[in-house]
Amino acid sequence: MNNTDATRALRATLLASALHYAERGMFVHPLLVGSKEPRWVNWEERATRDPEVIERTWGRAPFNIGVACGPSALVALDLDVPHEGEVSGFPEIVDGMTMLASLAARTPGARISPTLTVRTPSGGRHLVYRAPAGAAVRNTARTLGFCVDTRAAGGYVVGIGSVVDGAAYVLEGSVTEPAALPDWLLTLITTAPEPPKAGGAPRRADVVARLRELTRQGTREQRWAAGILRSECDELAAMTEGGRNDRLNLAAYRAGQLVAAGLVDQAVAEEHLAEAAQACGLGVDTPREIEKTIRSGMTAGLARPRRMQTAPVRRMGGAA
Repeated sequence: MNNTDATRALRATLLASALHYAERGMFVHPLLVGSKEPRWVNWEERATRDPEVIERTWGRAPFNIGVACGPSALVALDLDVPHEGEVSGFPEIVDGMTMLASLAARTPGARISPTLTVRTPSGGRHLVYRAPAGAAVRNTARTLGFCVDTRAAGGYVVGIGSVVDGAAYVLEGSVTEPAALPDWLLTLITTAPEPPKAGGAPRRADVVARLRELTRQGTREQRWAAGILRSECDELAAMTEGGRNDRLNLAAYRAGQLVAAGLVDQAVAEEHLAEAAQACGLGVDTPREIEKTIRSGMTAGLARPRRMQTAPVRRMGGAA
């Protein structure tokens, strides 16, 4: 199969997957080809179930699929694998899946009910649930535990069939419909307990190492954006006293500008901002304050996209 045939086949696969999600009441939006970043700036507002819009959009190119959790009334558990050198401090907890099992084991009557599960290219899993009616569920970044994030209103998950770094997101198991979010998980998410891992907040060195890896990936403009996010988080993580919450708000605002330009994934930015905030000592007594500050700054930044400015080329003998 040549490249043209492969592209056509991938486009057909992604179109079929996007339509499949829409048929089951889920709102989708395109991600950049081979990426997890949204193609649309206002992706949550523009996410759609309209088959004509989906066919027109995915008929143009093999865009990856974003499933918007808020409009779709979904809550997804993002069970990740650890970054290099990252450990939980407990021998039985080695990734997000074992962390979730540990949380269930310590909660009376809790069980991990079968639901739509997607295997990610990194080896992690997305467990997708239906959100309870009327519940205000937001995104969290490792406030539940080691390598466990949640995606809800304001967040999205990458859909089945999407390809990143040559590997696809695939359905795991036989369950194809989201189950109702169990009450015990709803309670954990909405109360956002401190992560049960040794060592407390992440060390500044760990935060910087993970951000450094971001600056080595993507296009030149995406690397530029990742460098800005890295600088913002590095400065925040290095603070010790006074003004830390204001600095977090500013960092979230600047990150939001990059998210609005489609250069940084919002969930990734929020995760790193939260880790940097914890590293500088914020949220010890009021962990939800970190989330509220990030949300405030991010929302303001999303209204003012920022892109890399290219310098004018100076020609020999001519004006600049």
